[in-house]
Amino acid sequence: MAATVKKQIKLLSSDDGIAATEEIGLMAASQGILIPGALLYLSQSGTWKAADTSDGTGDVVHGVFAGLVNKGSTWPITAELAANTKILVKRITTRQLFAVYCENAGTDSAVAQANVGNEYGLKISATAGEVGYATLDVGNSNDTVVVVDIMSNRESCKYTTSDAPGVAVVRFLAAAIEAEKA
Repeated sequence: MAATVKKQIKLLSSDDGIAATEEIGLMAASQGILIPGALLYLSQSGTWKAADTSDGTGDVVHGVFAGLVNKGSTWPITAELAANTKILVKRITTRQLFAVYCENAGTDSAVAQANVGNEYGLKISATAGEVGYATLDVGNSNDTVVVVDIMSNRESCKYTTSDAPGVAVVRFLAAAIEAEKA
């Protein structure tokens, strides 16, 4: 079965208890239609671009798309944003934990205790109807995040180790947050 559409990564908690702050940024041209929670990176030219699947060639993630500065805009957005549109971005830090659904090469995947401590890459979907959704690909060794726990340990009434997709608790690696990309 193809990976489920219920797969957007989301902020779970922060080690210091401080909520992620929003900052204003400018959107780069030709980034497609962004969905809430889409992963972004701040390009070397100073505009925000959509992050792509971890492939070992510039796996960079700096923030999460949080909305538009112009509150009068249609939400959720239904068209690609123009270059230099003012957006709101929540910065990612290594102190934050995220909950993310799991897949393995495009198929829903359970997540087990054995996955804790392992580093994996993220899959950012480019498929129509799910563009921008992010999942943890347990078959992707292009390390972007580390699994620090699984949700079945935290909420056993709601999650199990046989759920497909399973939900992992991850932390972004410093290398992915500190890297630069054009």
